[in-house]
Amino acid sequence: MDVIRRIPRDVRPAWLFCGVGVVVTGMYFLLQRGATSQSVLYDVIGVTSALAIAAGVRLNGPASPLPWLLFALGNLLFAVADILFNIFVNPATPSSADYFYLAGYVFLVAGLVLLLVHAGGHHRVPALGEALIVTLAFALFQWVFLMAPLVRGEGSVAHRAVLTAYPAADTLLLAGLAGFFVTAAWRTVSFQLLVGSLAALLVADEVYGLDRNAYSNGSWIDGMWLLSYVLWATAALHPSMRELSEPRRVRRARVSRWRIGLLVAALMTAPTVLLVQWIRDAPLEVPAVVAAAALISGIVMLRLSGILRALERLRLRERAARGEALAAQAALAERNIRLVEADQLKDEFVALISHDLRTPLTSIMGYIELALDPDEEAPLDDEHRRYLEIVSRNSERLLHLVDNLLFVARVRAGKLVLNLNELDLGELAAEAVQAARPNAERAGLTLSLESNGPTLVEADHARLLTLLENLISNAIKFTPRDGSIDVRAFGSTSGATLEVSDTGIGLAPGEAELVFDRFFRSRNAMERQISGTGLGLFIARSIVEAHGGKISAANRDGGGTTFRIELPLRAASQPASDTAELVA
Repeated sequence: MDVIRRIPRDVRPAWLFCGVGVVVTGMYFLLQRGATSQSVLYDVIGVTSALAIAAGVRLNGPASPLPWLLFALGNLLFAVADILFNIFVNPATPSSADYFYLAGYVFLVAGLVLLLVHAGGHHRVPALGEALIVTLAFALFQWVFLMAPLVRGEGSVAHRAVLTAYPAADTLLLAGLAGFFVTAAWRTVSFQLLVGSLAALLVADEVYGLDRNAYSNGSWIDGMWLLSYVLWATAALHPSMRELSEPRRVRRARVSRWRIGLLVAALMTAPTVLLVQWIRDAPLEVPAVVAAAALISGIVMLRLSGILRALERLRLRERAARGEALAAQAALAERNIRLVEADQLKDEFVALISHDLRTPLTSIMGYIELALDPDEEAPLDDEHRRYLEIVSRNSERLLHLVDNLLFVARVRAGKLVLNLNELDLGELAAEAVQAARPNAERAGLTLSLESNGPTLVEADHARLLTLLENLISNAIKFTPRDGSIDVRAFGSTSGATLEVSDTGIGLAPGEAELVFDRFFRSRNAMERQISGTGLGLFIARSIVEAHGGKISAANRDGGGTTFRIELPLRAASQPASDTAELVA
């Protein structure tokens, strides 16, 4: 019972019927051979399987039930023929049993053809050609080894016609099955069960047709026919039977080894049959072999020409695609050149405009400073002094922005020059912390410094001070009141490290590498409408890299951000400057 519970509910009827059917088939061979009980059990399996197919149609509700109902009727006609065959005990041919058998084949073939049409396989002409090749090869085998001896045999015309109709019906069954392989349905369990059922039926029919006199009730051939009944009903009860009558998208047939092998094997059918007949000293059946060989060869040549045309189309498409790719690559390279030129022009424009803005700003700030100096002869009232102080603060902000733009322009031009001297990184960090402390206190933040003693490095004092001031001012800007900012400086035998850590808003996922890009603004900063230009961290990275160091950002445990700067003990050598420094 546990095994049954582990089987999905919708497939239980199929596998339960299959299991019971196999067990009952085994019981068939345990009964006395040729006894009435054995014949009755055989007939019960046949009728039950036909009814199970009809039950599968009702249970699974396929979109096109007619093919399956035809399968049920075909199997039921087989079962009725079995009953008549057992009642009359090997009746003479032709008999009523023969007519029921042959009618059953007709309904089975009709069901396969309908399934093929509903699945859309009839539109795939090249694949149908391959199915026709297989059918012709099998038909040649049927004619030479089964049908021709029957046609020329003894007995009445009706007798010989009925016997010949059986291998002809098997040929039609194989044609229907081979045609169905051109669809994607072969991937379903139900179709695989159908293939197994038809394979068992065809094997049993072929063995029976080759030597009818050797057959007797209870032989192993009966097992193959019973297995065909059971598998056909299992296919109908399996829920995947609904997919067999639904159109499915199929990939274009590829030129695979098995397809080429199929065409070669088909071409070898006719000479193989002639060789076998010659060895057996049997009639060569030359007209039939020649006709089949001509048809097979014609279809194979058409298929091969189709394959060659397909290969030629692929080659032309590949050549066209390669040409388009080269043209796109050339266009992309040209656009990249234009973008680089535009970027350079933009940097030059920003540098020139920023330089031109700096001169009047310096003048404005000088006169504001003079205006704010105490003058006993013309003292300022409080209102005018407040106005001038606002102008002074905003002028300083504007000058800071202009200086940043000039610095970025120099970095982009590759003209950043360092004034290298030996300095103590701990003292530098203390200087930056001391300068930023008033701003931190006004923002309600705790600013602390931690150092492990003198840390001597070769660096540019002004540039590193700018770097630390940018990082600390950023931390003050993005840290809410009552937060903290920790600055740490420590050295080792291989280099020195600076860290600026805050308890601020932190970085959004994926922004740790982007924050150092020019004009980048964090999503958290934009959501909180915190002002900024996105240049401070770009300048910080440029200064660190100019010293041969590395800078990184990461979210701090508990919230906030940590910026880490790693500097070598000796900075990388700097090229000599060929122009005056733009930034004061």
